[in-house]
Amino acid sequence: MKRIDIVKFFTPFGIVGIVSLILILADPVELKYAAGYGGMMLTYFFPLNPLGRITIVLAAIANLNLFLAVLSIVFVDAVSSLFIVWNFDIATKIPFIGKFLLKTEEKGKRALEKYSWVRGLSFIGVMLFVAIPFLGTNAVVGSIVGKIIGMTPARVWIAVLIGSIIGVMIIALPAYYGVALLK
Repeated sequence: MKRIDIVKFFTPFGIVGIVSLILILADPVELKYAAGYGGMMLTYFFPLNPLGRITIVLAAIANLNLFLAVLSIVFVDAVSSLFIVWNFDIATKIPFIGKFLLKTEEKGKRALEKYSWVRGLSFIGVMLFVAIPFLGTNAVVGSIVGKIIGMTPARVWIAVLIGSIIGVMIIALPAYYGVALLK
């Protein structure tokens, strides 16, 4: 494994570690930030409910600061996407899944060569895919889709980041201001 590969593998974990440390140091006695935002980020990353990110976003804005709740969710998407776009080749080595990913990636590349006009729509497509707030339309799957259709890692990551911001705002703003109007 090359040095740059090791850096790409561990950098997302390092970023998460630094943010976790900041949350702990922001209130080292009660750990309210680490418990609130950190717990919400873990719940968002490991969704155990069938309704997906909608419930996590709604719970976050109900219990936490709107801006920081949105920022926390987008942070999880950004780091998850960064890990996937930098380490897609590792995922392709997983039995069964890896072969499927490689075959699908090859089909995507051939389709993009044949229909080059589609390449211009791939950025918007991945962005909208991530923005749609349904189960399975998240940063990880969006990153894999972008990589499979032949987008560069930077373009995938930016599309996922924009899509994440739009997707969270689609849920958070109406809910937050709708509740505020009812008060």
